[in-house]
Amino acid sequence: MQYRFRCYLLGCSFLFSLSLTAIEQNWRVKFVDGNAYLQPKLINVDQTKKLQNGFEFTDPLPYAIVASKDAYLELELKTPFFQTLRLGQSTAIELRKQNEFFFFQGSALFSHRKQIKFILVTEYCQTQVLGNGTWLVEKTAHEGFKIVVLEGELKVGNEKVDGILHAGDLAIVSTKEGKVSQSIKIELPLLLSSSRLLNKFPTKLNSQSRLISAAQVQAIRMKKKYEAFIGEVSPENKVRLWTIKEESKK
Repeated sequence: MQYRFRCYLLGCSFLFSLSLTAIEQNWRVKFVDGNAYLQPKLINVDQTKKLQNGFEFTDPLPYAIVASKDAYLELELKTPFFQTLRLGQSTAIELRKQNEFFFFQGSALFSHRKQIKFILVTEYCQTQVLGNGTWLVEKTAHEGFKIVVLEGELKVGNEKVDGILHAGDLAIVSTKEGKVSQSIKIELPLLLSSSRLLNKFPTKLNSQSRLISAAQVQAIRMKKKYEAFIGEVSPENKVRLWTIKEESKK
């Protein structure tokens, strides 16, 4: 993206352009625990850089980010819009273009207040995510995605297939056409207290108050209390869901 400006100096005027490419890709490491790496070019292992707190990304896209099995990584992007990206253990993704992420494996958390369009890709699946809020995404064993909205609203899919997800909704995305499953409700208070992408970091997300509000609203609307455990995705791209009802107090 480029902007053109006219500058007036001593009675003369001239045009100059300012590229935002470098600014748009200025991710910074806010927190890292364990071993995490930046790989500017996948074919050149010699350029691998170990990430540390405060590290700023200056390499041009594409590049890969890897969090090892013992690591948690938090990145933040302040311009042009503030975004938070957290990577869980054993996660490897490639940033191909601005807001386009190829998932080799693992899970991530996104948090942003601006309306942003993301493209999520695996070897056999591609989908678009448009909206604002805080949400989790995990690559499934069948090369699709599991997406959970913690707060906010997302439109997931493509031009032909799409679905609207709200706080507490979980959906599975599969196939190259980005087919989106019917969403199911999960218990936000339980997820907020158990998710490592929320609780394994020393600072809270900027959206913490909205996360709490979303959980409180859901709790009020729930007619029955239950605990939900989300299992792996089956070969038929179905989510295994078990519920355990609380025993009534005697």
